Amino acid sequence: MTTTSRENACSTGEDAIYVYCVARGRTHWLLGPIGLDGHMVYTVPHDGLCCVVHTCPAKPYQSDDPQVVESWVVAHQRVIHTALDAFGAVLPMAFNMIVRGGPNGDAARNLKGWLAEKRGRFIPLLDNLVGKAEYGVQVFWDRQSIAGALVEDQPELRRMRDNALAKPKGLAYMLQQKLAKATGAALEDLAKQYVQGFYERIRQSVDQVHVDRLKKCDRGQQMLLNLSCLAGTGSRALGPVLEEIERVEGISVRFTGPWPPYSFVRAA
Repeated sequence: MTTTSRENACSTGEDAIYVYCVARGRTHWLLGPIGLDGHMVYTVPHDGLCCVVHTCPAKPYQSDDPQVVESWVVAHQRVIHTALDAFGAVLPMAFNMIVRGGPNGDAARNLKGWLAEKRGRFIPLLDNLVGKAEYGVQVFWDRQSIAGALVEDQPELRRMRDNALAKPKGLAYMLQQKLAKATGAALEDLAKQYVQGFYERIRQSVDQVHVDRLKKCDRGQQMLLNLSCLAGTGSRALGPVLEEIERVEGISVRFTGPWPPYSFVRAA
């Protein structure tokens, strides 16, 4: 398959096809003018699979206007959601996946050749995704409030704090530094326990889990887990687990979805 990217696309007049996702399907569908810039979205079927696409020039979508780029990304996601509703399972493609025509045929022929090449991989992936969606789970803790609770709960830390409060200013500072170091070590141990315990409980309540990078948070919060979870759209197992986790003092949970299974598809 010949594709363009932001880096290597050429600005020629040759035909091309913008690809949103792959699904199971044997017939031509029109999904309507819902694509980037209102383009008509349709399917290109081949041997039991189909690509959800629109016709475009053989060059990437790029703009210096952030609002324009955002509108394209939103449209891209909207088409994939529409296809998910229509087909029940899709393999979403990244923004700006464009198939060009070439010396061996037009863009549609190249696209069908790519589907034929990938069929053995795509069919099992789609079968595994039927009735499932991606959910985002982020677990945070309030490090400062939990540190205060640790000092109150652990006798040794409480003794160090009380001792520092009873000493003159100079000596108290040294003791407070020692207390901060001991409290930090206790927090790290607790964080490891939380991460391992929360992750295991979440993993057991979904089909698959993908661990994502931790992100910086607003002051006072720290992210412990950033997970993408694959689960049945009718599954109720994850909700109660997250509610139990959020009842832990100082812990909060952010839950998003359902989304197309971006994190569980390595199709392109």
